[in-house]
Amino acid sequence: MFDFMSEIDKYRNKRSFSKVNSQDLKSVLKNELTKIGDDPEKLVLDVVYKNEEILIVYRNNLDLEDKYGNFFIELKVITSQGVLKDRVRLAAKYTMREVIEILEIQVFGDNQHRGYGSVLLTALIDIALENSIKEISGWISYADEDHFDKLDYFYKKHGFAVFWLDNKRHVHKAADIIWINDRY
Repeated sequence: MFDFMSEIDKYRNKRSFSKVNSQDLKSVLKNELTKIGDDPEKLVLDVVYKNEEILIVYRNNLDLEDKYGNFFIELKVITSQGVLKDRVRLAAKYTMREVIEILEIQVFGDNQHRGYGSVLLTALIDIALENSIKEISGWISYADEDHFDKLDYFYKKHGFAVFWLDNKRHVHKAADIIWINDRY
């Protein structure tokens, strides 16, 4: 059983691509932008050229009627190998009209340490600045205990305060994170 589980982990952490004509990345970009643009729940926020990859940053609203509900900021990653199939996204929700809570940043396996989390968090901060959001909050889970130091650095690099908690009182939450809009 253990061998089976380690095999699943090995494949889950590998990057998976759809096949495209790698000679014409501009056409692939145009096609992916059209697909996103044709979906009324999605809005392209930016196109970023990073490390020989093209990143389409877009917002995915789960409910068009609910302006202040849950949403995702997602990346469509285009490379010479194809379009990344793996999910790379930030899940968030409005807890009040002026507060956004980060629910989760999903960047797994071989997609980690490529700057995708920074692109996602920067897009969220841009949304906050453009919409007069007072703060962005969230928390760090004990499930991430093996890389607390990296998470602390990551959030502070993006202007968040990190408040580490006494683990005797908090079963799941290791730290609170908060970003305050200094323009507000």
